[in-house]
Amino acid sequence: MRYAARKDGNHAEIEAVFRQMLGDHVTDSSAWAGGAGDLFVSFGHFSTFIEIKRDSKAEYTAAQIRFRNTHPNAVWRCETIEEAAHQCKCIRSNATLLVVKL
Repeated sequence: MRYAARKDGNHAEIEAVFRQMLGDHVTDSSAWAGGAGDLFVSFGHFSTFIEIKRDSKAEYTAAQIRFRNTHPNAVWRCETIEEAAHQCKCIRSNATLLVVKL
């Protein structure tokens, strides 16, 4: 029996940080099937999925584990707004590095 997917309690505040720092480059993908992640974020030529978890004890679902095994390094875990801000800085930095390399 499958239970309805629920957003973590910190989803809205973490999504707000990504939207504030990355603008319109954020898509809520929490309702997508397949375990990809809760947010799809991009900036320039760089993109990744963000899996929002309530804390360090929260475990991945079977679908999330399969997706992570199929697409290594395509999903970043985020538990706090501080981590979200740091990840946004990394995304912007990686996008800049990709432009220089292209």
